[in-house]
Amino acid sequence: MLTPLEKAVIDALLQKSGEPFESIRQQLAHSSVTKREHTGVGFFTEFTLPADAPVRRDLPDATLGNVGAELPGVQHGAGFLLFIRGGVVTMFEGYTYVDDQWSERIDEFRVFQTAA
Repeated sequence: MLTPLEKAVIDALLQKSGEPFESIRQQLAHSSVTKREHTGVGFFTEFTLPADAPVRRDLPDATLGNVGAELPGVQHGAGFLLFIRGGVVTMFEGYTYVDDQWSERIDEFRVFQTAA
């Protein structure tokens, strides 16, 4: 299950219409979080899809990352990357800048678009 921050950021990353956004939204509706690793300055969230999930193997590999967030206690903000490999959403990364510490639990945040 995605955290509220993860969901808000991924929704912002995928708000455009067309491909690959449509296919990735469909995949995520079927996906499950298999692993979440906190690094102290961010996190990595890994996904898995059931065998019958819709996958577009013809989608090019991509890394989506034009969304940031303001978080309590994180002076310089946070950035995010959503990795698509082989047509499949594989991982989501959140990170701080300048080694700001990341809390494992985030209840307040503001998500915003960054320059592409």
